[in-house]
Amino acid sequence: MLPAEILKNTGAYSDLEEPVILASGELGIYYINTEKIMPDEGTWKKYGNNDHAMIQHACAMTIRDKQFSRIIDLVTNLVESKLPKIGTMAISGGQRRDWLFSGPVAAKLQVPHISLYKDGKISLVQPNGKKEDIDSIKKLNDFYAVHVVDLLTKGSSVYEGNKSWVPNLRSHGAKIKDLVTIVNRKQGGEERLKKISIKTTSIIDIDHQFFNDYSQNPDRAIAYFSNPKAWGEKYLREHGTLALLENFDPSGNKLSRGKKFLTLYGDILKEAGKMQELSNSVKKRYKYQLSNLLKN
Repeated sequence: MLPAEILKNTGAYSDLEEPVILASGELGIYYINTEKIMPDEGTWKKYGNNDHAMIQHACAMTIRDKQFSRIIDLVTNLVESKLPKIGTMAISGGQRRDWLFSGPVAAKLQVPHISLYKDGKISLVQPNGKKEDIDSIKKLNDFYAVHVVDLLTKGSSVYEGNKSWVPNLRSHGAKIKDLVTIVNRKQGGEERLKKISIKTTSIIDIDHQFFNDYSQNPDRAIAYFSNPKAWGEKYLREHGTLALLENFDPSGNKLSRGKKFLTLYGDILKEAGKMQELSNSVKKRYKYQLSNLLKN
């Protein structure tokens, strides 16, 4: 079975009938939840930020599920071809979905796993399970790492800021020049990573061919993929924002998305005469003024 087919069959890729507001504030018309390739019904979440426990769980899942095992084998083969044969080899992964893939790869290759946390913390898990926190600069001096991620979009978590994955590794002395991603959304991430001397290799590319083969509405998906911003603006002019109202619920957890959305598309909504419609709907359903959101 092809990797892209596994992505589709496990529900890790799914088309959406109506667009949603993504964390960036942009509109999206499909979901990619790469972690669903590992069919454990979300059990991995109970391990929280315990990298060792999560890696053990993911390794056990490679034995239980053939499709997940196939993906891990493909990644392992790719990573192995990129690891230099000098120094201390390691696999790194970022908190926390990356660990579901980077962890089993490190275990198969019997090399250390470097767990990177969003707050800048680093821990090192040895093949024998011994764990060590890396809290001093240059502690990874002899390490040559290949970074494994579940999903690459624009790449900001990998390169943007001192605590992002690659700068943090390098500041601790590790050498890194390769990133392997399970899924590449082809949103410019690999081009940005190239600027910091990181070469990207992917198992599955979300592109025209993928949509032709696996989308329920390939023409719509390809139009969106070709220019997401133009697609979103056209949709808003024609349909307004009524399908997006839940993002403006003050008691919900999506309000930050709604605010970013208004920053990106507010002018388009005003130009199309749709802003007042949104404001009236928010006031009717949630009993507050939309203008207050923009003030906070």
